[in-house]
Amino acid sequence: MPMRASVLVTIPVSHYCEKARWALERAGVPFREEGHLPVFNRLAALRRGAWSSVPLLVTEEGLLRGSGAILRWADRRAPPGRRLLPDEPDGRAEVERWERVADDELGPATRRLAYSWVLADRALALRMSSVGVPGFELAFTRLAYAQVRRGMERGLQIDPARLGQARATVDAAFARVGEHLRDGRPYLCGVRFSAADLAFAALAAPVVLPPAYGGPLPTPGELPPAARAEVERWRATPAGRHVLRLYETGRR
Repeated sequence: MPMRASVLVTIPVSHYCEKARWALERAGVPFREEGHLPVFNRLAALRRGAWSSVPLLVTEEGLLRGSGAILRWADRRAPPGRRLLPDEPDGRAEVERWERVADDELGPATRRLAYSWVLADRALALRMSSVGVPGFELAFTRLAYAQVRRGMERGLQIDPARLGQARATVDAAFARVGEHLRDGRPYLCGVRFSAADLAFAALAAPVVLPPAYGGPLPTPGELPPAARAEVERWRATPAGRHVLRLYETGRR
């Protein structure tokens, strides 16, 4: 009997949702994406009995919370040549160390920076919000944009001091990856694409803006000059070039 498509509940622009989306697509697991805007994603989770953020994956076996759990569920169903996690314990531990750097350090920093750029431009924020979400959510966000913006900036702690810390975190993570790639290896953990590469590329995406990203992102030209300069600087680093190559060769 064919597998019934699971439902991936997302904020379409979210880089953690992109990590889950990419893992499912790579594994060839059938799924349907259900996108929501911030705040409404909590209501979608509550309807399924979870008070948690997205991504959530609704499967025949139950509810999976978070990009890491979804990636592992998908990986167990992937063909051998598409697996993201090695079976060998030491190799798996190395991949998971890099994944934690992406999840715990890089992801929160890139999210804070990206939202600081986009929320300041109402037209750009609404354009990005209009992809893959219910119309009533978009209509509410249009009407209450000033309040939504203030709430998100407060929730994400977008202020000059924390934005400075976020830039330093991105710089440190990119420098660490660049140093690791200096020996010419094509991937973070050797000669095979793994969860380390997928996680780093997805969670770096908001400050590198790869064209093949699976959800809505701005182009560098849509950002204000200072933000565009930051994106171009990170794109030019070895880590940024690694992200762009992974998206160009492996995302679609």
